[in-house]
Amino acid sequence: MQASGYSTQRLPPLTRLHTQKHYQYTVKAHLIPAFGESQLRLISRDAAQSFLAAKLRAGLSWKTVKHLRTVFGTILAAAEAWDLIPTNPVRKTRLPRRGPVREKPGIALEDVSRLLGALPEPSRSLAYLLVLTGLRVGELLALRWQDVDLAGGLLHVRQTVYEGHFDEPKSRSSARSVPLAPGVIETLSGRKPAEVDPNRLVFCTRRDQPLSRRNLLNRQLKPTAAELGLPGINWHWLRHVNATLHDSVGTPLGTVQALLGHSSSEVTRAVYIHSVPADARSAVEKLESVLIGPKRTQNVEISKLVTTLIQ
Repeated sequence: MQASGYSTQRLPPLTRLHTQKHYQYTVKAHLIPAFGESQLRLISRDAAQSFLAAKLRAGLSWKTVKHLRTVFGTILAAAEAWDLIPTNPVRKTRLPRRGPVREKPGIALEDVSRLLGALPEPSRSLAYLLVLTGLRVGELLALRWQDVDLAGGLLHVRQTVYEGHFDEPKSRSSARSVPLAPGVIETLSGRKPAEVDPNRLVFCTRRDQPLSRRNLLNRQLKPTAAELGLPGINWHWLRHVNATLHDSVGTPLGTVQALLGHSSSEVTRAVYIHSVPADARSAVEKLESVLIGPKRTQNVEISKLVTTLIQ
């Protein structure tokens, strides 16, 4: 994409590193092949619309194409702000109506328990803490001992880390204090040396560098999940498990939102809370008991499954 020496590298680094990487990939993989030889002033609304439609026909998901449109539009908005083009043609494009969204698969607590039991260290401790705290993996890997109050049973999210680069939390809501369950306190206490620099990372390499989430994912988490026949497992999935567990035991939505560091409760409800099969069955049986009276057999309590999970 050319216009008076214009380059996407002129975009100032006002975004987080993860977002920058995403933009760079999108530009390289999608926009440059389609518009790399075009002058920005010659990119029309019809050309942008045809590009998005072609991506949908090629099999990309509606959500992915929406992200493409966002990146494309952001770049051209910067070009418009710098007076390189008169208007932003991407802003005038439209995406087709989104079709039915595939139902999110349920989370079987027995599978989570099996995964935690099979993982090697340090992924086992990381996964355990992600399930019980709901932290993002970058927040957990950026945790320092000065952020952990074992006596008070709290940890304070003050940073996040991505590919060795430390940054502020994702949003204002993400900077938060999270209460710790007794098992989490025990796990962290077991990792804490008798004498430790408060600024030292809780999880780090022998050279006191942050652990690589990518390496641990590819070398430990994914292979272990594959051996157990559990597809689609990643660090972020464990955060979804935390939200689902809270929903299963009746934690108010606003509390779950605060613990996860979401700015919107709708994100918590629509994206992070999945169905627990055992909980769904219990809900159906409770509905039946309201209609025709108590059943003779008792339901399996979700609390027993949670207890099994954390043992």
